Amino acid sequence: MRLRLLCWAALAVLMHPIDVPAQVERAPELSIEIADAPALVALARQAVSNHPQVLSAQAALESRRASQQAAERPLFNPALQLGIEDSVGDARTLGISQTLDIAGERHARGQVASYEFDVAMAELTVVRRILASEMLVNLADYWTSVGLDELAETRIDLMRTFAELTLQRQQAGDLTQVELNVANLAYAQADIEHASAESARAGADQSLRGIVLNQVPQQWPDLPQVLPAVSSEQLNADALVFQLPEMRVERASVSVAEATVDLRERQRRAKPTFGLIAGREEDESLVGVSFSMPLNVRNRFTYEVAAARAEQRTAEQRASNIETRARRRLLAATERYRLTRDAWQSWVATGQPNLGQQSDLLQRLVEAGELSTTDYLVQLNQTLDTAASAIELRRQLWLAWVEWLYAAGQIDQWLGIATEG
Repeated sequence: MRLRLLCWAALAVLMHPIDVPAQVERAPELSIEIADAPALVALARQAVSNHPQVLSAQAALESRRASQQAAERPLFNPALQLGIEDSVGDARTLGISQTLDIAGERHARGQVASYEFDVAMAELTVVRRILASEMLVNLADYWTSVGLDELAETRIDLMRTFAELTLQRQQAGDLTQVELNVANLAYAQADIEHASAESARAGADQSLRGIVLNQVPQQWPDLPQVLPAVSSEQLNADALVFQLPEMRVERASVSVAEATVDLRERQRRAKPTFGLIAGREEDESLVGVSFSMPLNVRNRFTYEVAAARAEQRTAEQRASNIETRARRRLLAATERYRLTRDAWQSWVATGQPNLGQQSDLLQRLVEAGELSTTDYLVQLNQTLDTAASAIELRRQLWLAWVEWLYAAGQIDQWLGIATEG
């Protein structure tokens, strides 16, 4: 009876699977609802607000903000000139001059700084979404390691009970020493696997602590039990890719490159300086004006413009490449999630009940003495390995879901958190 209970305990890990509705009506438009998991949302909000990577990106954003404000200030300050001439007339003059930005360089600098600020804003959003996705991946790894650890404990209990039963039968003369050795070795192997599972669980816990640095909860929140169906027919891939923060970074980078070309063009233009001079020489008043203009003869600054145009072409090609890859990534993530979800549904519908029946059948056969030691161990290990594969399949389902959320730019919407800068 005890062995039967332990066999059923091997399935306890899978008693709380991710519920996936058998049939979901396909909506005409993609609509991801907020996950019904307040603890998970609170943990995600904490992870994306206090992490050093986020704080670094925020500091870079503040730097860009200051640079934008500096670029919007006037380009040239007036210059004051005082002249004293020790001669017969003892001339003394006071002048003021101002260089004029007739090329509009100030405006062009402001445009460059504004687009650079947009880049920093989008990069902050990228950092926050990456952290949110890493947190979800690590949570999936953690709960998978918990499930495998519990299954390893179940394996130890099963193998210990079987070793004790084998010893009793060997002492009664029903089994040989070889069969007893096989049972003891199986028990030792189960102990080794349990130690490995505990190590994996500790590693997953530390990985989570590397993301959630402050106020670590006593218990990591479980992942929601319901995952929606997503199909390629529901997706407007172009619209989803367009609003990705990575694409906003690239579009802003292209704008920076275009504005830089305009800035370099304006910097080539000469900027005149006008001055007004007033003073006295002996008993006479002096009033004069001055004008100067740099001559771009030895250096016409054409290479600076050429370099800026090359940077513009580079930014455009990079944006096009990233857009293509993002679209392919979204479609691939959608298909992977659909296939993994279908596999999980199939397991829940057919595999899991059969696993329970197999464990019960093995228990009855070994109690009746109709199954040899070797056959029992082979089939029991196969049953437990199948349970472990189901736990791993659940992990793959979660990883596919997180990958799709990131590829579609829906992590913040699903978690109900603000990742925008």
